[in-house]
Amino acid sequence: MATPLTTPHPVSTARLQSPLLRRAALALLPIACAVFVWAMPGSARAATAPTVVEAVQLPAWVEHSGQRRPAQPGQTLGARDSAITAEGARMLLRLPDRSMVKLGEKTQFLIEEMAQSRSGKVDPGTLKSTLRLVTGIFRYATDYSSKALGVRRDLSLKINTATVGVRGTDFWSMTDDAHDAVCLFEGKVEVLSSAQGSIPLDKPGAFWLTFTGKPATPPGQATPDQLAKFIAQAELTPGAGIALEGGRWRAVAALLSSGVEAAALRERLRTAGYPADILVKRGRYEVRINDLATEQDATSVLERLQQATDLTADGARVALASS
Repeated sequence: MATPLTTPHPVSTARLQSPLLRRAALALLPIACAVFVWAMPGSARAATAPTVVEAVQLPAWVEHSGQRRPAQPGQTLGARDSAITAEGARMLLRLPDRSMVKLGEKTQFLIEEMAQSRSGKVDPGTLKSTLRLVTGIFRYATDYSSKALGVRRDLSLKINTATVGVRGTDFWSMTDDAHDAVCLFEGKVEVLSSAQGSIPLDKPGAFWLTFTGKPATPPGQATPDQLAKFIAQAELTPGAGIALEGGRWRAVAALLSSGVEAAALRERLRTAGYPADILVKRGRYEVRINDLATEQDATSVLERLQQATDLTADGARVALASS
């Protein structure tokens, strides 16, 4: 998680009489200057807010600097970070401009670049984003509030055989070893294909599909059944294990008397994509997954854990956060 930039506190003249403090102050001077330049209203550069995990249908992961940890609501991603979903999982992300990204199951998504620039204090700025769908299902939709405020976008999505150029719209895409596809719901996108060049999609339902190793075909129009299928592939499924900030239910994987056993179970759960933690209750250790949206979401998670051989133990149950 990025640490907010702050200007160091002034150092008094008396305290600078110490040679050690004088050297420390001089060492901090370049950092203070850099912070000042970054924050100047007229600067072309602006601090970029992170992308946030708004909701996740477990199990899923976020990968940062090669370290994979379970995804959970409120988690942040920056440039070079990845989001990964398991079979039956989904994830909802909010980009810095409030645009929405939805990921379907068995998806790997990478933020290659995310940078914001402004030309002046009243300029709402331009968000430059380069995203990559390594495999799986993706949907992007512009947020109305950012459009109303005049935020500009320079966004592209890379898939296996093409790049999708976006300026503000609602579209779906998928990629795997067999084929790539893009479908427009609203607005306009441009598909830049290595085999076909520039392919504009500018009508609702416009659909481009290419199969690996087969001749290219022109874009067409998705049927209502196809559109419904595309939308469903990236939607969170109520009651299927959704976690979000403020979720009041939890799935308790075990209530153990050994702290060592509890810590080992927590790590197995986290490796499997569940953001487990431990609460000590009257000398025993409750291993649990918090922030689940409803009782059915908590039940769904617990049932999934119980299908594995080593992710639950005695005391497994579903409970309200206050109990």
